[in-house]
Amino acid sequence: MSPLFKSLILFYLLILFNHIKGQEVYRTQSGDMLITTIASDSVLKILTKDLVVILNYDNAEFIMKMDKSTFHTGIDSLDKKMALMKYDIITFNGKLAIENINTEGHPPLDFVVEGIISTNNKTIRGSGHLEHISNRGTISCLLTLKFNINKNDLGLDVGDLNLKDEIQIEIVQVVLNKH
Repeated sequence: MSPLFKSLILFYLLILFNHIKGQEVYRTQSGDMLITTIASDSVLKILTKDLVVILNYDNAEFIMKMDKSTFHTGIDSLDKKMALMKYDIITFNGKLAIENINTEGHPPLDFVVEGIISTNNKTIRGSGHLEHISNRGTISCLLTLKFNINKNDLGLDVGDLNLKDEIQIEIVQVVLNKH
């Protein structure tokens, strides 16, 4: 997907989401997602740095989108298979179990995360941590999310890959200051 096309879709989603909710909605930046599992008795790490997160600061609801073609393992044959999954998007709509995203200073917060994953419309639960960094500049907080899910929940079928049932997902996302 071209950067222009991604930007247009994101812009449309932001306008639509903001219009419907009428609240503070931001697209966060500098997000990474690491998927860790066991494949054929070896640890397999799958990374994307192209995670799109649209976060509503007023009610702590979010939409995450991951294009499977952006996943990288460092294994050429596997990365080539995943690159062919262009436009195969995983969407995760959810809520952080906090009232809102405070960008003006707060102690570290630990909370539950819950949402629906598009691969099988299943409710996924995890844990989250929000740590305030700064009141100045662009970045306000660091948001981390962790999930342990079943491999079928991720919808990552790349042929002969023998994945164990449990997959761990870690997301590190920067939360922007309100301007």
